[in-house]
Amino acid sequence: MDTTASFCGNCGKPQPRAAVPPATDLLDNVSDRTACMLCYVPILGVIPAIVFLASHKFRTNVRVRFNAFQSVYLFVTWLIVSSALPALLYGVPHSGVEHGMLILLKFVLFLCWVYLLVKAANQQQVRLPVIGDLAARSTTEQL
Repeated sequence: MDTTASFCGNCGKPQPRAAVPPATDLLDNVSDRTACMLCYVPILGVIPAIVFLASHKFRTNVRVRFNAFQSVYLFVTWLIVSSALPALLYGVPHSGVEHGMLILLKFVLFLCWVYLLVKAANQQQVRLPVIGDLAARSTTEQL
């Protein structure tokens, strides 16, 4: 008898169906610690952060959502420093100081990402001064 047949070829009786395994979520095997760490991968961590914010699994997990929001706001800060500030300073006569300040700001933001990644790996929650307050507010508004 054919294993894919729904009915018996001789008697016409319905065949028992094999149990279909339930659909699994891609994030089922991701722990809270791993999710928090992935949020803080420098520059590219914004992608997993958005995925975790949109996922059903982490919808009520305050710790992961806080870290994801903080990562998104840190990325927005990075975009402002790397794109908007140079455009604003374009009209200012170039003395080199502005360029040095922008490089310093980018370096500080990169160090923040690395620091937050290490703290997330140690399961410690760190709240950055302005960005952390925004992230905490966003986390509580979404629940």
